[in-house]
Order: sequence, then structure tokens, then C-alpha cells
Amino acid sequence: MKKFFLFLILCFATLLDAGTPQVYFSPKDHIADHLIALIQKETKSIQIAVYCFTHRGIAEALLEAKQRGVMVELLVDPYSIKVDAPLEQLVDAGAAVYVWAVGGKSMRKPIMHHKFCVFGAGLLWTGSFNFTYQAHKANQENVLVIDTPEVIQKYKDQFEALKKGPCVLYREYLITNPKNEMPLKKTG
Repeated sequence: MKKFFLFLILCFATLLDAGTPQVYFSPKDHIADHLIALIQKETKSIQIAVYCFTHRGIAEALLEAKQRGVMVELLVDPYSIKVDAPLEQLVDAGAAVYVWAVGGKSMRKPIMHHKFCVFGAGLLWTGSFNFTYQAHKANQENVLVIDTPEVIQKYKDQFEALKKGPCVLYREYLITNPKNEMPLKKTG
């Protein structure tokens, strides 16, 4: 009987170690602050796929992470280049910034609409939150932070598949798509 109770205690302890998912909603939960805190704690790597990136506080946290020796990789939709994005600073600091570059002139070409971060320490951040002040302060957005290894691996695989697919490095994208040919639009 003692072995059975010991077994139950060990099983319960394992469940507690797995962690409880964290859920955030903007604007009430100040989502960007939670993301910045995770970036500041990371010691290994951060892989980000995000449609729109204009939040300078998140960019500064990524710059600091890069300076601490964290491997930082970003994958953005071309929309992030059309807006007032802090991507140039990240590239200058040595972060690998990729642009999802699906060819064609169609008005209905597909977009890279993901919003997720894979943290090397074993966390996944995913939801509707774009890295913008508007998403942080006004929009109705959501984020789920989990530590389930199988799910994290699927997101890592998706990031790598996107990167190997129709992506080019930021500067290469700028050479083939000069900014002056893109409509500029500032977003929150």
C-alpha cells in the first residue's frame, strides 16, 4: 500500500512539474510586458514568427538578449517592412531576420500570419498578439504560454519549414524589394 501511495505522489509531482499554461488577454493583461519578461529570462535561443512587428520595447528586449549571447531569429511577413518596424536594429546587432517572400503580384497573395515564439528554455508563446503597441494597449488579443515538449517541437518544426521555404534574409529582401516601392503605413 505504501508503494501505491508513493507512486501516486510521484505522479502528482510530475504533473505539477509540467507547469500550468499561462493565458493572457489584452489590453487588461499588458501582454507585451509578459513577453519582454520572457525574453529577458531566456539564456539560449528565441525563434519568432510574427506578422507585424513595430513594438520598440520588445525589440529592445531582443537586442539585449542578443547582446547576452542568446540566438535570436525572427521571421516576419513583408508587411512588417512596410510599417515603421525596428527590424534594422536587430539585423545590425546580428539577429537573423527573415522575410517570408512569396512571389507574385497578386493582390490576394498569401501572408505569413503566425504569431509565436519558441524559447530555447522550453516555452512556447502563441496566440493572436502581433508585436505592436496597438495590440498591447487597445486590441482584443490573446496569448497562451505552454511548456509541452511535443507541442513546442511542432512549432520549432514549423519555424524551420518556413525558414527553408519562401524566406530570404532581411537585407536580401530589401535589395530585391526597395522600400521606396512599398507603400509606407504606420500602425500602432
